[in-house]
Amino acid sequence: MSKRVPSGCEKRKKKKEEQEKILKLPKINSFFSSAVPYEENTINSNITQPNTKPTALNDTTLNIIESFTTEPEHSSSKVIPNVEPSITLNDTTSDKSDIIETFTPEPALSSSTDLDLTCHYPSDRGKFSDKVLDAQTKRLIMSFGPCKPDINFPRNDSNRKFSIEYYFMNTKSGFKIPRTWLCYSIILDMVYCETCWLFADRLNKNYYSNWVDGVNDWQHLAQKISKHESSTQHIEAVQVRSLWNKNKIIDEQLERQISEEADFWRNVLERIIKIILFLTTGNTALRGKEGKFGDCNKFAEGNFLRTVRLLADYDPVLNKLISNDKDCVKYLSHTIVNELIEILSSEIVKKICDEIRTSQYFSLIMDSTQDLTKVD
Repeated sequence: MSKRVPSGCEKRKKKKEEQEKILKLPKINSFFSSAVPYEENTINSNITQPNTKPTALNDTTLNIIESFTTEPEHSSSKVIPNVEPSITLNDTTSDKSDIIETFTPEPALSSSTDLDLTCHYPSDRGKFSDKVLDAQTKRLIMSFGPCKPDINFPRNDSNRKFSIEYYFMNTKSGFKIPRTWLCYSIILDMVYCETCWLFADRLNKNYYSNWVDGVNDWQHLAQKISKHESSTQHIEAVQVRSLWNKNKIIDEQLERQISEEADFWRNVLERIIKIILFLTTGNTALRGKEGKFGDCNKFAEGNFLRTVRLLADYDPVLNKLISNDKDCVKYLSHTIVNELIEILSSEIVKKICDEIRTSQYFSLIMDSTQDLTKVD
């Protein structure tokens, strides 16, 4: 039985399906920002651009790589949050979505909110205003820890004073549970709730600022602490603080993952550009008869893919790239290579034009051939 040869219509249909599948794959620009287009000046019209080819220029390579990557590196500080006991609200508690949005960490951080670590207890409530603090200040206060001084507390007119015993809650079984939210301000001579100060919803109509501004009623302090711990405002602030810490941890993990992925593709792009510059410097052909990168086309590959396979035996980045699944994007196709060659050529032309603009004098070398009339 003879082998059935597909018709021309079937071949065109199959080719169209393959092209549609390729178009659905993410482009290399999805990982890197596009380079700024170069605007040609009027001087280019008066200059005959010679036939140039990419050469191994370190500056050009760095410019190309930097044009694809514009993501800045953010320095993130590790924050060790104070763990507060989880509290479950009743069904009558109002929705907390607005509160959570209010205290979402802001991307823009102010450098003027740094704590003065040279003084004692830099997170003292008396050093700050009542307004809602930015995310960076909250991180610094929480990283330093609550203000819990153990000093000889001053007495008031009634000969009463604060005691460090209030820092703990005594259970019926005799255990001491620390009140991480309770702090004492040496400047104000008052106790305050650090959680409500940082995360309470000041737009709520039931908001009260007693434990945000400070309390100094030492005679009834135990009753006030017990009442505040069970208040809706405090419970909501505790939940917002817990969610704020979780969201911050997730953001750090996502940022680290994105940074690692960007570094990997930046290194891949750098190696591909180096290979292209190395081969094109000697006028070496890049492509062979290969269709796609794979083991089935290994013996028909050109110099570019063979060089990639050679370096992959010694380079972990390229080894990881070609070791991925066959359905994974590798950016080794002739389309990507041609695009990089065009970008490199544009950078070289731009560099030549910049040198001409900065030079006081320049010359043009032209080659011509005389015809029968001895005219060029």
